[in-house]
Amino acid sequence: MNDMKNFDRFLNDKDFLAYIEQIIPEGKKQKIADVLPYRTRHITVVTENVLNSNNANAILRTAEALGIQEAHIVYGNIKYIPQKSVSKGAHLWMDLHHYDKASENNAQTCIDFLKQRGYQIVITSPNGKNDIHEINLKQPVALCLGQESKGLSNTFTNNADIQIAIPQFGFTESYNVAVAAGMLLLPLIEKLHSTNVNWEMSKEEKEILYKKWILSYPKSVDEHYKRYYEKRFSL
Repeated sequence: MNDMKNFDRFLNDKDFLAYIEQIIPEGKKQKIADVLPYRTRHITVVTENVLNSNNANAILRTAEALGIQEAHIVYGNIKYIPQKSVSKGAHLWMDLHHYDKASENNAQTCIDFLKQRGYQIVITSPNGKNDIHEINLKQPVALCLGQESKGLSNTFTNNADIQIAIPQFGFTESYNVAVAAGMLLLPLIEKLHSTNVNWEMSKEEKEILYKKWILSYPKSVDEHYKRYYEKRFSL
């Protein structure tokens, strides 16, 4: 499967897009049609220095399965490595924003970007005074998850708009970060769908995403592009 970031040069080529549509199985096109209406940017997920790549990939898998289109991956000295066996290719259907510049405070850069777009910064903390039901979904939500052992950095904690705690009734001090993501994202999405908040993508956004998704189907879209135009101009 192809990386969506490479598709921009094909998005306005109507003839080539029509050619690609013809080679995609009907079942795949139907799946895209079924998924697209539920896609949202109103909720996004942020990971900061998640150590275990299985956890990082599992978080993306959960987010994608729930219709979340964007994720923000903040690095310190940790690199995100896609693992298809865990993510099930979720990262290939999403828009991923990476913050990995050694010369910057990547956490602050991510927070600034999100706040400029109107997101509230929601973090989990054992000391959180709120629960998930107190999140105001009228404002876009950036759910931030931190490193397994240390949690989120002070930068995220100091910039949080709301700190939430996940209820615990056993001896274990904390949940696995990927499990915590699922415990929080599912009720958030369910609640969002039940509100009158305008959480869906615009018609224009859906059209662009549809094009990117059909272009992601061929294993090598570049090879198909070359083959298509060689055939077309040889006629």
